[in-house]
Amino acid sequence: MDKPQHNTTPIMVEKWGLIDYQTAFDRQVEMVSAHLENRGSDTLIFAQHPTTVTLGRRATRDDLHVTEQVFSARGISLQRINRGGLVTAHEPGQLVAYPLVRLKKKDLRWFADRLLNVVVRLLDDYGIEGYLKEGEPGVWVEGRKICSFGIALKKWVSSHGIALNLNNSLDTFNLIVPCGRPDEVVTSLSRELGHAVDMEEAQTIFTDHFCTAFSYHKIEVVSVL
Repeated sequence: MDKPQHNTTPIMVEKWGLIDYQTAFDRQVEMVSAHLENRGSDTLIFAQHPTTVTLGRRATRDDLHVTEQVFSARGISLQRINRGGLVTAHEPGQLVAYPLVRLKKKDLRWFADRLLNVVVRLLDDYGIEGYLKEGEPGVWVEGRKICSFGIALKKWVSSHGIALNLNNSLDTFNLIVPCGRPDEVVTSLSRELGHAVDMEEAQTIFTDHFCTAFSYHKIEVVSVL
């Protein structure tokens, strides 16, 4: 257990490992409901997903380069979900972080900017300069998108979050229009560095920056498989 800092609140960290996207989605729905009924607690969740394409509330068929039958034949799951945004891809090797928290400030822009800057600080720890684009959700490195962002809010309790390309292949992005940008080039931290990145280490770094950004202290890390 970390020693609480001044004016911080506790947060649980859960690691779900490689988990089916729908199962993770259903868990988040249950946890949000519990939080709204004061039965839950602020939780930072880490996960990886089998290859999955998610379609946000504004996504259309035009955001896919191939038919649903092609996705099915390749074993890629298509999921229409309740987060904002358009289409993105999940692959094993991605660092997926779901902050399931009651926002300390009722300001979506504040929350989004702080969360994305957690990713920027993580990249900086690896010697990579990341940056945000005004009005566009995500993080970029030299014009290449390295992190996707999309959240859902219910009475100021958040779910969904960020997907940082760490060691994943990026092949699935060739089958979609990432976040509605036909010319978008995607990258990963391992591609930028030229070597694989330790997932556990990256999750720890993310947690530390997240706790600093949002004034939390970590109370426990548990594996939920």
